[in-house]
Amino acid sequence: MYAILDIEATGGKLGEESIIEIAIYKFDGLEIVDQFISLVNPEKKIDQFVQKLTHITDKMVLTAPKFHEIAKRIVEITDDCILVGHNVMFDYRMLVQEFERLGYSYKKDWIDTFEYSEKLIPGLPSYSLGKLCASLGIVVTDRHRASGDARATISLFKMLLDKDSKKIITKIITKTITDLKEMTDMKEMTETTEDIKTLISQIEILTEMTE
Repeated sequence: MYAILDIEATGGKLGEESIIEIAIYKFDGLEIVDQFISLVNPEKKIDQFVQKLTHITDKMVLTAPKFHEIAKRIVEITDDCILVGHNVMFDYRMLVQEFERLGYSYKKDWIDTFEYSEKLIPGLPSYSLGKLCASLGIVVTDRHRASGDARATISLFKMLLDKDSKKIITKIITKTITDLKEMTDMKEMTETTEDIKTLISQIEILTEMTE
């Protein structure tokens, strides 16, 4: 079972961002069997750049549930699932970060459709989500919104599964404790360098913008 997801975040310094929108579709390989979509109140201001990119404003999230109010639902819908996303490490990092703030260790295996697109559909000019979908004829609605991007990822993932004659995707990349430690070490290394933390976060936002 797969949990195909996309997350939008406030932007800002690495490790200090918060989720502002999340979409998760539980997918059995053939069809969607459950879904969860919600704006999230980050309890902080959304970066102006992010507001322009996503059209999600501070006012829109003001009455949205806070992360701790939706955490149980996220755990339930992703239970026994492999996370799937495009550049999924951003989405996974945000979930790990939010759950850590609640004192909960969130660990999942994951599949990155960016990586498998490069392997299974080589030779395309770009593998960013928007440009990749345009090349493959996948219609994307509500670009840079969690639900729209997640639905596009579902269509892409279905295509990848169909093309996966050698069952490459069954070789799941498992994120172990060592991987999580590397994420922690990266955060610690940049903890004293505020400019670097901000830069890394902005690079993630710019990656979203160019897709």
